[in-house]
Amino acid sequence: MTRTLLVLVIAAVAAAAIAANVLLLGSASATNDPVGQLQPRGHLPAAPSWTIRPSSGRPHDGGADD
Repeated sequence: MTRTLLVLVIAAVAAAAIAANVLLLGSASATNDPVGQLQPRGHLPAAPSWTIRPSSGRPHDGGADD
C-alpha cells in the first residue's frame, strides 16, 4: 500500500512539474519577440596590428572553440 502511494505521489509531482513547464513556455512565447528577427549589426573594431594571423589552413588550437 505504501509503495503504491509513493508511486502516485511521484507521478503527481512529475505531472505538476510538466504542467508548470508547459504553462510557463506558453506564456513566455510572445508573437512580438525580436529573438527570431536578430541581424548581425555589430560594428566591431578591427583587430590590432600586432595580431598574428595563421598563414594557411586552420589554427592549431586543439578545438578550443568547439
